Amino acid sequence: MHTKITNFHELSKLLSVKNNVEEDIMTYFVHFGLGHLLHRLSLEKQGGISAVQLILSLCLFRINGESIHSIYKKSFYDLLDTGKNCYYRMMSRSSMDWRRLLLGIGMRFESIVRREKAEAEHSSTCFIIDDTTLEKLGMAMERISKVFDHVAGRCVLGYKLLLLAYFDGKSTLPIDFSLHREKGRKGDYGLKASDRRKQFCKCRDKDAPDCRRLQESDMEKPSVAIEMLRRAWKYGYRARYVLCDSWFTSEKLIAAVRSIGNGAMHLAGLARMGNTKYQVMGRRHNALELVALYERSEFFHECRKYKCHYISLKGKIGKQSVRIFLVKYGRNTTWNILLTTDLNSSFVQTFEIYQIRWNIEIVNKECKQYLGLGGYQGRDFDGQIADCTLCFMTYTVMTLKKRFSDYETLGELFSAERDGLMALTLWKRILACLERFLQALADVLGLDADRLIVDMMENEELAQEYKVLANAIEGYREQKAV
Repeated sequence: MHTKITNFHELSKLLSVKNNVEEDIMTYFVHFGLGHLLHRLSLEKQGGISAVQLILSLCLFRINGESIHSIYKKSFYDLLDTGKNCYYRMMSRSSMDWRRLLLGIGMRFESIVRREKAEAEHSSTCFIIDDTTLEKLGMAMERISKVFDHVAGRCVLGYKLLLLAYFDGKSTLPIDFSLHREKGRKGDYGLKASDRRKQFCKCRDKDAPDCRRLQESDMEKPSVAIEMLRRAWKYGYRARYVLCDSWFTSEKLIAAVRSIGNGAMHLAGLARMGNTKYQVMGRRHNALELVALYERSEFFHECRKYKCHYISLKGKIGKQSVRIFLVKYGRNTTWNILLTTDLNSSFVQTFEIYQIRWNIEIVNKECKQYLGLGGYQGRDFDGQIADCTLCFMTYTVMTLKKRFSDYETLGELFSAERDGLMALTLWKRILACLERFLQALADVLGLDADRLIVDMMENEELAQEYKVLANAIEGYREQKAV
């Protein structure tokens, strides 16, 4: 062994897998220049433990599948150089603009990709809009309500998370979001008056970032989605399409999308088979009326590639020109309506563009499954915003690593990183036991502990002598016990 060991610290460095695990993870966080970004956005703390250290620690906790509480309960390796309240204060910090930070992280991702010349696999860049349910447990949480979970088909206690994701041709990044409550039919948020009174509430500066996020919780999601799109465009994100499902496709959203960037973006999305009137060939009809009129016309086509039939029409919704595709799979299935403002797009092109929307479903699923999205049970609404932001930041960092690695899925990557951090934790605990053992042996032999380590690593004969002595001590203790 050529490495000279002088103390316990050096021994710890030698035996630890930290260089292979933690530093590998941290390298990708370093790529994003979090400290510089916080400083540029004026989000860095003025004193105490740095915001960078706290945020990085919280992200590593998340990769390991741990909460702040569980981390401290288990005494997790060497990230515990400060009290847990520091982390809670960071998450509930009123002046922290988590939205700007997440937008900035996404822009750093794109900058790194361009610098590394990592080419996209798809030519169409997209914004994707969708919402998901975050189920919670505590009635005392700020702005909590009963929300309808479309997957479960019932109302649950929690928030609705509205997410804006950006697809750059290969990777899908969560770049902006909002949390919402739902009033319900009775306007009581699905809660008793006594439960509403128990909810946490704190005073906020009306000009502070957290106050704006709180106000969004009562705004209509399509309106917030439009603000997100405009903010992302202003921030520097560029996309060819905006994708959404039938819950968001509307005349208002279409008009807003076409107004951004002087018509640079088009919308592609499903629409409801409802009473919305479309102007086709000078007359106004709803979707079912259009099917009845044109199902047996020259506008009716078969798509062999995707095994469906469709009716292709040009029309208007309000003042916006759109191409309408009425689609049906098989003979007994219902009709669906697919819209796009790109009048030159064929059915196959529009259909394939819209399929990219499924990426946001994958983002939500992976964030919940691997990063604990929605698992935070703190009462403060600011903490809920911080928790979601940290989740999406970690997801973005892991997405970058996947892009430059051989992992086929993010699930494999998360599993590997979590196993690595668990191995690191195990090594730390083994080293702690080893240090105590060597210290005890040194005390028995009347030697300095650091001197003992040097002798054992550099002098084979002395190492053997110490081994004989240790065996003798062990034998003596066994005889004494008998």
